[in-house]
Amino acid sequence: MKAAILDLDGTLVTTVKVHRMAWELALKDLGITISVDLDKLMGRKTEEIAKLLANDRWKELYEKKNTYFDDLVKIHAKPTPCAIDLINKLRKEKIKMAVVTSSLRRSALESLKVLNFEPDILITGDDVKKGKPDPEPVMKALFLLGEEPQKIFGIGDTLQDVIAYYNSGIREIYLIRGDLKIDYEEASKKYNAKIVDSLCCITH
Repeated sequence: MKAAILDLDGTLVTTVKVHRMAWELALKDLGITISVDLDKLMGRKTEEIAKLLANDRWKELYEKKNTYFDDLVKIHAKPTPCAIDLINKLRKEKIKMAVVTSSLRRSALESLKVLNFEPDILITGDDVKKGKPDPEPVMKALFLLGEEPQKIFGIGDTLQDVIAYYNSGIREIYLIRGDLKIDYEEASKKYNAKIVDSLCCITH
C-alpha cells in the first residue's frame, strides 16, 4: 500500500462524543427538539446536519454548535487507542497519509492538535460541495495523493466513511467499532469492510 486515508473524529481522536455533546447543548439552547437519531448523522458535514435538524434556523444552530465544540474539544478530546502508534508506523514505512473529515477545518485543526499530527493532506468539509457518504472528499484526496485507489487503504468509524471509500474504488477498508450505533453487518457484507475493535488491531 502506498497511502492511507484516515477519518478523524472517532477514528484518530475521541471527538464523536464531543460533537454529539455540542449538538445537544446547541439544540437545547435554541429549544429545538428532534426526532432523528444523532448517531445516524455523525460523519456528515456540519452544515448538512444543521440544516437537517433546524431547517430555517440552521445558521443559528450551526454557529452555536461550533462555539460549543471549540470549547469542549480542548477538555474532552484525546487520541484514540493506538492512533499515535499507527501514525508513527505509517511514517516509518513512508506511507503517505491523508485525513478526510466532514468536520469544518477549524474543528479539524483543533482535533489534530491533540495528536500533534500534520497529515500530508487534509480534506475538510469546507473543501467540498458534498461530504461523506458522497465520494467527493475521498476522490479529492486520491487526486492529491496521486495514487490509484487499489494502492490505498481507508479507515473510519462510521458507515458514511465506508460508503465514501467504497464508492471511490478503495477496497481495503477498516471500520472501527466505537460509540456509534452502526449496522456492522451491512458494512461488512455490502461494502466488504473489515470490522476491528480499535486501531491497535491494524497497528500490530
